Amino acid sequence: MDIRVLGCYGSHLPGCGTTSFLLGETILIDGGTVTSVLTVEEQLKIEYVLITHAHLDHIRDIMFLVDNIFYLKRPDPLVLISSPGILQAVRAHLFNGRIWPDFFSIPSVSGPVLKMLPVDAGDVLNIGSWRVTATPVNHTVETVAFALESDTESVVFIGDTGPTEAIWAHANEKKHLKSIFVETSLPNRLEELARVTCHLTPRGLAGELAKLNRKDIPIHVFHVKLHHGEEIARELQDLPGHNRISVLRDGQRIRL
Repeated sequence: MDIRVLGCYGSHLPGCGTTSFLLGETILIDGGTVTSVLTVEEQLKIEYVLITHAHLDHIRDIMFLVDNIFYLKRPDPLVLISSPGILQAVRAHLFNGRIWPDFFSIPSVSGPVLKMLPVDAGDVLNIGSWRVTATPVNHTVETVAFALESDTESVVFIGDTGPTEAIWAHANEKKHLKSIFVETSLPNRLEELARVTCHLTPRGLAGELAKLNRKDIPIHVFHVKLHHGEEIARELQDLPGHNRISVLRDGQRIRL
């Protein structure tokens, strides 16, 4: 699996994009930063967007991606994958004909440029060679984590979340787990803010990693609030097993 980090921050400043990962050439996990990074040719290869939740920093560039696909007349639609509730939120509050055109009915209801593919918790969705499952996590709005698995490897993407349980149990079941991507948004001194907003601190991350049976799995941290980036990085270095924890940066490529 080749993973390209298009955007990985919990804040948006020049040169720092919000969450989006490109798997191979055809699958996005979240769409916070896409069209400002990928060429038109690369954009047209994207077939699926797996959406963890409907917060703007995770879906913003889907608007512009689907706009480019439409005007460049790609014949195949872009498919959004998430829980039914998250997909409904994206349609109702983004592609509603007021904030952005309703590409679920453009150019026609029978042949739209944008489609939804809902997946319920526990269901397995086959996308090419990947088996995709969605697991609810603990955030301020409906949010899911995604596990992608082939016959030889699997990876878990945990987007915005506070302390949670089910996704760690799910990760412990994976035979060929190669890596976990997980947020850490705030420093330890803002633990109360993290609790209210359902995010993790380095101390909170340590508590979550204790739920993972294997202690050799690489952990890739993202969604760092840029105003606290150096402080979070120092606190991560103080965690047990910190050598397996890395803080992602935009433009990074990870080969699993």
